Amino acid sequence: MSKAYLPKETWVTCTFQQNPNPQQLIPTRTTRSVYYGDKLELLTIKDRNIDKKFVCKKPVSMGLAIGGLIVGLLLFSNPFGWIVTGIACAVVLAGAATYATVTHDCSGPLEAGVWFNEKDGVRFNGHLAITEASMLSCKKGGMLQPFISYDAAKNAAKAIAWENTKGTITITVGAIAGGYLLGGGKGLITAINKIRTVKGGLFTLGGIATTYAMTSYQSSVMRGSEAYANNEVYQRMNEEEKIVWSNPNEVKDEVVDVLLEDIKGGELPPDLEDQISDLYGVVQLYKTGRIIIQDKQLLSKVKQIEGLSRQQLYRSDIAKEILKDFKNGKYGDVHEAIKRPDRFNQNRITPTMRQNAREFIDNKIKKNKWSLKNENSLASKGLGIALFFVPLVENYFSENARRVLAENAVKDVTGTISVRTSN
Repeated sequence: MSKAYLPKETWVTCTFQQNPNPQQLIPTRTTRSVYYGDKLELLTIKDRNIDKKFVCKKPVSMGLAIGGLIVGLLLFSNPFGWIVTGIACAVVLAGAATYATVTHDCSGPLEAGVWFNEKDGVRFNGHLAITEASMLSCKKGGMLQPFISYDAAKNAAKAIAWENTKGTITITVGAIAGGYLLGGGKGLITAINKIRTVKGGLFTLGGIATTYAMTSYQSSVMRGSEAYANNEVYQRMNEEEKIVWSNPNEVKDEVVDVLLEDIKGGELPPDLEDQISDLYGVVQLYKTGRIIIQDKQLLSKVKQIEGLSRQQLYRSDIAKEILKDFKNGKYGDVHEAIKRPDRFNQNRITPTMRQNAREFIDNKIKKNKWSLKNENSLASKGLGIALFFVPLVENYFSENARRVLAENAVKDVTGTISVRTSN
């Protein structure tokens, strides 16, 4: 199958783009004397720029991560009331996103990028020609795919932008939650100081490696999907971005890049100790939720025997059921807190035990409400666990952006270009 050479103004999309529009390739080499038609120069591997910049998800995500961290700290401290804080949050996020968009420029990263799958043996002005099968790898990590058809390029751009927007939202929400937890803990400075200790540094490096390993494995699973095995564009991207795990330098460079991007984005490096705690928290979350349900069941029974006299309690079926549960080890902490001294008969529920049970369970449930300021609450545990999965969710959307680009690229109409070369 033949592949078209690429002329100036060829449409192109990027896997990192946040805006829903394709841009056009422009020549950047000094000498240009090979044309398609009368005006459109044919492009080579030396031509690595576009007419208008993309809104790249990297700087936008960084800006919103910093803004989200500030928002989270504001929400916890709540110094001016929720309404004023909410306005401040909106201003911070809008400012962060605007600043990132305005200051971003594609030219530098693209000029430092590399075309691959170029046309061997064909040169224009001394440089290898590129075809519609070629792709431009941006220094920022994005992959640019040429499109002959504007409609196909537009559809791809919209689909990619939507996936990247979902990823950016994930990062922003995670940053807000992280800022909130930092505000509720010992604060940002304490967290940074922890990283500076030997133990903290080791746990941080372990956390970075663990996060990188998880997302890399997730990517490899998604890229190995049978549904995309015959998509040549997707397979070209996968081959180009494949990590050689046997090369320590390549793996090290990848991990360092991830760390630097996190720091630039205002995110603290993940801590392995925290990650282990979060995984353990999945189990604890279930246990805590189960205990609360049990406590509420017991509280409901206790309320049913309120107002009963000592003699009535002795004859009450519900009181007998509660006592049986106690003897079978259920509600152990409640039983331990309210049971009578050893010298008294343990085979009955007394008014004092009933009152103590009511107070104990009320207090216990109150402490476990969904309050973010309670570090033992379901909400705090759940939030920490959710943050553990943020990199995986964001990476999932990133992989989907690559997929939708590949899906639209194979539908590209190439019949409008008459200057062609054999494959």
